[in-house]
Amino acid sequence: MKDQIKKFSFPYKPGILIFSAVMIFSPMIILNIIGFKNVTEINPILGRLIFLIPSLFAATGFIYCTLGYHFQILKGDELKLRIHLEALNIAFTTTLVFLFTLIFVFLNFYPTMLNYLIIILAVVAIVAYVIGIKFVKEKYQ
Repeated sequence: MKDQIKKFSFPYKPGILIFSAVMIFSPMIILNIIGFKNVTEINPILGRLIFLIPSLFAATGFIYCTLGYHFQILKGDELKLRIHLEALNIAFTTTLVFLFTLIFVFLNFYPTMLNYLIIILAVVAIVAYVIGIKFVKEKYQ
């Protein structure tokens, strides 16, 4: 089974990634069209399905792309693996610094923003990884 996964090339990653990003935001668009009160008061099961089905598709797509990029990096040469590892190091350190800073700031000055901490940290981690890739690539050129 492990060899089959390693040989699988994970086609259509960019398309699936775009589809997953659209699916994760589709409940907001659907609820905006239908009306939030109509869904929650008339048929709450429909409201749950509006959130469940697109988020399931989005999570499956994100997992597929994550595995695809993971195996793509592992199949690359040693330099690509090192660049990826150093970029992850930069992203992880930056995310930790932002985590502790945001927890301190939100606890003391704006406690309701703690609900959005994961979303903010996800954006910070992605941006830090992309910037880290750029800096590390320049280092090795």
